[in-house]
Order: sequence, then C-alpha cells, then structure tokens
Amino acid sequence: MEYIFGYIAAVIIGIIMGLLGGGGSILSVPVLVYTLGLNPITATAYSLFIVGSTALVGSFQNFRKGLINFKLGFTFALPSLLAVYLTRRFLIPALPDFITVAGYSFTKEKSIMVFFAILMLFAAISMIRKSKYKGEQV
Repeated sequence: MEYIFGYIAAVIIGIIMGLLGGGGSILSVPVLVYTLGLNPITATAYSLFIVGSTALVGSFQNFRKGLINFKLGFTFALPSLLAVYLTRRFLIPALPDFITVAGYSFTKEKSIMVFFAILMLFAAISMIRKSKYKGEQV
C-alpha cells in the first residue's frame, strides 16, 4: 500500500513540477524516504536523476522553439555538476556516522534529512516573503 501511495505522490510531484517549473528535489526526497523507504543518501541521488530527467524532457519543447540560452545554461550546469560530484564523492563519505549537535546525536542519514528540512524551511520563507521590488514576488 505504501508503494502505491509513493507512486501516486510521484505522479503528483511530476504534475507540480510541470505546472510550476521547479521544486522537484524538495518534494521527491521526502516521498522517496518516507513512503518508499529509501535511505536518504540513496534518495538524494535518485532525486537528482528524477529532476534532471524531467528537466531534460521539459527542455525539448523550448529547444524546438529556440528559447534555450546554452551559454547561460552551461554557466549554471557546469558548477552544479562539479558541486554534486564533489559532494557525493568526498563530502558525504567523510561525514561521521553520528553527528552530535547541542547534546542531540543524529545518524548521518537523519542529519541529511534535518539539513534538508532546514533548506525546505528557508525555501518556503523566501517564497512567502515579499520582494524588495514593487509588483514582484520572490
């Protein structure tokens, strides 16, 4: 039953990503961890694949229309790919199995989920907060 809920949630995430144009990792990691029971480290890797695949499929229509700025795309893509590679190759394996903060001890996996929750909180606050520019929401 949990797998059915996970697949339904994945479809809903795909629809939201298609309509809003983003938010895939923030939505897919918790679904992969809490409904499909994946390890958080594995779920983050799957999430990168899911978001990258949907972005690639979504970009075909804009490519046909000539709306893709490849120079700008590579300006963002290359540092992002390098950061993901270095993080997965060196940072994640270097994390200790248990991390203690303010007297609370977390496993590596739980620490990743707590960090992800904090990231989600900041993303939500930035979306809710009004922009400094008149007439624009950030």
